Amino acid sequence: MLYLETTEHFKSDHKMEVPGKVTSTSKTNFYLYCIPCNTDGLKKPAHGFCQDCQEHLCKSCFKHHRRSRPSRNHVLLEKDAMPTQQTTVDDVNTDVITDKCTNHRDKPLEFYCNHHKTVACYVCVTLEHKQCKVDYIPEVSGNVSDDLMDLNKKMEVLIKKSEYNIMKAAAATTQLEQSHGKVIEDIQLFRKEINDRLDQMESIIIKEAETVINTANHKLENIKDAYEKIAEEVKRSQSFLNDLSKTNKQNKLFIEMKNIIPRIMTLENEEIQIINDNTTYDDIQFDRNENLT
Repeated sequence: MLYLETTEHFKSDHKMEVPGKVTSTSKTNFYLYCIPCNTDGLKKPAHGFCQDCQEHLCKSCFKHHRRSRPSRNHVLLEKDAMPTQQTTVDDVNTDVITDKCTNHRDKPLEFYCNHHKTVACYVCVTLEHKQCKVDYIPEVSGNVSDDLMDLNKKMEVLIKKSEYNIMKAAAATTQLEQSHGKVIEDIQLFRKEINDRLDQMESIIIKEAETVINTANHKLENIKDAYEKIAEEVKRSQSFLNDLSKTNKQNKLFIEMKNIIPRIMTLENEEIQIINDNTTYDDIQFDRNENLT
């Protein structure tokens, strides 16, 4: 409240209240900064604004926000359209459900169907899950510690299996290299024993041996590549879930857990299928044809 001293009608010791005014010496801070960067101690100028998150974003965060899967459907405002009033980290509810339904893009995923094992918006629940047992996520998301523990155990097992098979594939590759050299030595020794008769057969036998080795190497590379991808994906998902757990974003954690579980089951099946599809030998030998000597 500002008081202005009057020069007429009032004595010098009387003052009049004028609401809504500010003194000429007050200053307004129009500098808008990036909220996500500010949480890391960096103050970067705002380049835009996310209406779903209610946060100002710098140029880098703005681009990432547009590409990232959890936020790609958020409503973003360019710099010339963004609010001029700064929203601080304390003003934002970090556990508000911002994930939108893929069928009804303006509706948040607030429910979980236990029968179909999927998250859904209230429109989906009304139309497709009338007979199902449905939970309201904000009411049940706080009790996922046991489920998270079980999911983490599954992830750990899958990671260990992947790392173990990567190690086996690497060892088999080394053995193949050693076997390759031994096969060539045996082939050349046998050639000396049968002289001219082996001259015509040598190139054929070597090519056949190298074909077997190349095929085995190719299968082992498939195994290593596949398990590296599985391990990388699972580690990334595990880190993402643990970050949500640490930041107490229980709603988001619940949704992402339920989204990840089917993928983990798929990866578990893929892990078994990888070996079945790429069965090979980790040791080969050259057997002489004694009829040629």
